Amino acid sequence: MKYIIAIDIGGTTFNTGVFSESFNEIAISDKDKIRYYANKNDVIDGITKQVNHLINKNDINRKDIKGLGIAAPGPLDPKKGKILDTPNLAIFRQYSIANDFAKRLKIDTYLENDANLFSIGEWYTQYRKNNIIVGLTLGTGLGFGLVINGKLFTGSNGMAMEYGISPFKWGLAEKNVSIGYLRKMSKKVYGKEISPRNLESKCFQNDFKALSIYENFGENLGIVLSHVINMLDPQVITIGGGLSKAYNLFKDSMNKTINKYCPTYSKNQIIIAPSKLRELSTMIGACIMVENKNKF
Repeated sequence: MKYIIAIDIGGTTFNTGVFSESFNEIAISDKDKIRYYANKNDVIDGITKQVNHLINKNDINRKDIKGLGIAAPGPLDPKKGKILDTPNLAIFRQYSIANDFAKRLKIDTYLENDANLFSIGEWYTQYRKNNIIVGLTLGTGLGFGLVINGKLFTGSNGMAMEYGISPFKWGLAEKNVSIGYLRKMSKKVYGKEISPRNLESKCFQNDFKALSIYENFGENLGIVLSHVINMLDPQVITIGGGLSKAYNLFKDSMNKTINKYCPTYSKNQIIIAPSKLRELSTMIGACIMVENKNKF
């Protein structure tokens, strides 16, 4: 059997998966948190140890590994395997991660934006009957990916769909559509920062303040998505990332805002739904990248 390794690096966590060449899951590690490490080199060591542990635990011969795919926050240069000035992973800015990991692990390594890999993974696992799919990742940042007729659209320089860092009236789009926004608003309302998970718990207890924060979050997301929908007229928008778990708390205000600004949304059956697979789709997307040697 041949294998593919996938690493999913987010703004706050990382984990690794081993898959067969037909993209079936063999093993996935627990998530590790970046804040547990003192510096960049320690994080890199932590990731490589995680990879090596999975390889050894599953008794995999390195000669049987077809490649390693890394998903990371953008913007990045997939052709050079380099993370650029990403706002959500500051310690890895200007880091040629693909070349470094290839040398460390002796495995051919490829890099792509995590939202792009999530999008192609979602298309492959759930939406292959649809022609235009937008993948959205909600977490530390706001990521977008676009699949057209089964092909990942990355633009002329591999940096398309970096909409999360586009300017809005409140600043960058992701400023008010991310974990940071929830923490900022919780501090404003409660006098201290509250984690999204605890904020969700307050919502389930019918805490009006918490419910209002998520309602505003949904409105902000609806404004951002109205731009995307009016430009692309997609059949599906699939939502991943950690905040997708709270989808039911912001979907009504999001839908209300989109309905207000998007004629195609109110007239056509555009699917907007949380992902069933989330991070697994990202890893499957990384496997697809390796299998196609970064040529989507």
